[in-house]
Amino acid sequence: MNPGLGLLKKQVRADDFCQDDAYLQHLLDAAEEAVITATNRTGEELREMGEEGHLPKMLQQAVLMLAAHWYNQRESVAAVAMHEVPDSVQALVKPFRKLV
Repeated sequence: MNPGLGLLKKQVRADDFCQDDAYLQHLLDAAEEAVITATNRTGEELREMGEEGHLPKMLQQAVLMLAAHWYNQRESVAAVAMHEVPDSVQALVKPFRKLV
């Protein structure tokens, strides 16, 4: 179970309208799948590490950040030059990554 549409709407400051709800839910589901895949673990395995059948808090935050990024940056390229910054999502995921 992902962090929830309500939290994502707060993350992207879209909690005062509902026109984007279906799109935000799609991003949330895709981000959760991406984060789980990045750990080399199953969703069930990760949910056992969290509380009450949820992903651990750090992974929930990674899901929110990734979905918010996709919502705000809807294309795979930018019109201006961007500089690399520390990858917060990877920092949140790394402690849960299973080495294969």
